Amino acid sequence: MTVLAHLSDPHLGPLPRFTALEMLSKRGLGAINWYRRRRRWHDMAVLDQIVTDVVDEEPDAIAVTGDLTNLGLEAEFLPAAAFLGRLGPASKVAAIPGNHDAYVRRIVGAPSRVWASHMSCDDGGAGFPYVRRHGLIALIGLSSAVATAPLAATGEVGPAQRAALAPLLRRLKAEGLFRVVTVHHPVAEDGTPWLRRLRDADALRAVLAAEGAELVLHGHNHEPTRHAVPGPNGPIPVIAVPSCSAGPTSHEPPAAYNLYEVSGGPGGWSCEGVTRGLTPDGTIAETDRFRVA
Repeated sequence: MTVLAHLSDPHLGPLPRFTALEMLSKRGLGAINWYRRRRRWHDMAVLDQIVTDVVDEEPDAIAVTGDLTNLGLEAEFLPAAAFLGRLGPASKVAAIPGNHDAYVRRIVGAPSRVWASHMSCDDGGAGFPYVRRHGLIALIGLSSAVATAPLAATGEVGPAQRAALAPLLRRLKAEGLFRVVTVHHPVAEDGTPWLRRLRDADALRAVLAAEGAELVLHGHNHEPTRHAVPGPNGPIPVIAVPSCSAGPTSHEPPAAYNLYEVSGGPGGWSCEGVTRGLTPDGTIAETDRFRVA
């Protein structure tokens, strides 16, 4: 059996010091939003509990699907790298960027530069999509992080990644691996607001429909959801988790992460999902168990 942990959207705080010049952009509105609301919603003490629990569960691999930062400030990226390091070694902990990690155009490349060891192929290659093999699982990382206008939080995978994804999915299927695609933005038609959508979701779904995958994981909306998209041999589960730092004062679902226990093999995969998250008594415990495959 191979066990994968999935968590997302930590929105690490507090904000570092910033200059007035850095706020002469979309960041200005983002800073206002942080100080008015988000700093109360994202509880770093709760996040510490989640990290401890993930480490204690000892999964074989960990996927973090973006929005580690808040305003994409240069000073936010090194603390985010330290957060990834707390979860485990780079060979075990894979990350992809979210829209907050590409908040403005000039820092879009920062995640690949600062978190490179967590966003590389298992053969050392760089760029997206990347693939990491862990036992029965092939973890495929896509980036949907693009800079957007104020009040927008859309994403786009883009034609280059989609073109590379198709042969990659075929090759991993031939290797007999359980293919898990990770992307920050939602892939299924799930009612995500227009200004928060994955702009090329239709095109990405077409690739998945043609080539298949066993599971798609994402974050972005801070909600635990389970949907599906068409695949060549039946529906492909698409599952999201809430923010892993959502505390008791948040208006969003409480912090949680999922574990996926994969066993079996091609034509006979078994995958059970386990949700572990913040409970009313303030502890982290199992809150749900569900069948994926």
